[in-house]
Amino acid sequence: MLLFLILLTISEANAQNCSQISYGSPAYIPINDLGTGTWNGFMGGLYPKGSNYIPQAHLSAGLQLANQIQPLDATGNPDPVNGKIGFISIGMSNGTMEFSAFIPMGNADRSKNPKVALVDCAEGGMSTDIISVVQARSYKHYWDSTVVQRLSKAGVTAKQVQVIWYKEAYPVGSPGPAPQEYSDSLMQQSKRIMNIIKTKFPNAKICYIASRIYAGYATSNLNPEPYSYWQGWTMKWMIEDQINMDPMLQYSGIGTNSPWLCWGTYNWANGTTPRSDGLTWVCPTDFNSDGTHPNANGRQKVATMLLDFLDSDSTACWYRGGDCTPILGQHVVPLPNKNCTLFSNPSNDKLYVVCNKNQNLLVQVFTMMGVCVLQRECCNRTNELDMSSLSNGIYCIKVSGTDWAEQHKFLKE
Repeated sequence: MLLFLILLTISEANAQNCSQISYGSPAYIPINDLGTGTWNGFMGGLYPKGSNYIPQAHLSAGLQLANQIQPLDATGNPDPVNGKIGFISIGMSNGTMEFSAFIPMGNADRSKNPKVALVDCAEGGMSTDIISVVQARSYKHYWDSTVVQRLSKAGVTAKQVQVIWYKEAYPVGSPGPAPQEYSDSLMQQSKRIMNIIKTKFPNAKICYIASRIYAGYATSNLNPEPYSYWQGWTMKWMIEDQINMDPMLQYSGIGTNSPWLCWGTYNWANGTTPRSDGLTWVCPTDFNSDGTHPNANGRQKVATMLLDFLDSDSTACWYRGGDCTPILGQHVVPLPNKNCTLFSNPSNDKLYVVCNKNQNLLVQVFTMMGVCVLQRECCNRTNELDMSSLSNGIYCIKVSGTDWAEQHKFLKE
């Protein structure tokens, strides 16, 4: 048995291409780290103009829709007592692996609104060319069997589904398509999927887009680099098309045919080269033997990123059970049963701690490893913190009053 396990380990290790610890010459840069820099002439940033922040007009529209998300009964009518907010995944193998890892973490999250029902509706092999085309062999299998059965098992109806986490890819094969062909196919198929989502889930209001993880270790033609990297660019361009009023992605008014789109988790990093927030993808630590699919550790990485996003993003107030209420012209992230809130979150150099009333406070900022990196005494209802000295990443903020203390998560970008 020991010999068998050793041989199995060696076999799995040999099945991965662990030598390709980064990709591209010069090395590809994650889109969120490019800023106003360019790749093949295209400006970086997750959103237009090299920014990682949602443009104000698009954000305002998203917040309005987020405020409309509420517990619904099985027929789609408001029911604050027994209703549910369906939050589901749509996508392929990596999507189901990662969202399945997220569900127990989300259900254990004390910040989560108990009315939110998490359901994994992604399935292995269900790429965009299959689930976007009615005539495709497995189209009905996916939408009318897998999705319907998983919702039914979770006690959620189609009319209760209001939020989507979308992670998809276009199959590559051998030889792979050229970048433009790949991107065009993935783009058009993803747009059709947004239309299908709105048809099948009429109350779907928000779709959070996810990128693929690093695929430089892949040993098959399933979706190796650079296709994984291109997938992120294609998702960026689809979001920008909606911002620019693409009629295929209309999220409001007469003729609405798509949920509102924004980035949820951008998961790509160039192998072992740390991203600005420290994210890396290491072989074999984070991957199954094919070098494409994440193992338990890799799934946990993406699941943690999604959890942190939902705990901190402005548009995810429905997840935390609060209202999206603007203060001082910016957006506060409300947390239920809290004395204080934070805005804007995520942010860059300035963070505001807003409390229910003027009171003496001790505000401490800790890294996720528990190291205190900032401490300040405050006494106002609105308190400005200078975060410019801190590196990008996720921090825990502890706010202590006279007879209470609470913690919040903050993302600096």
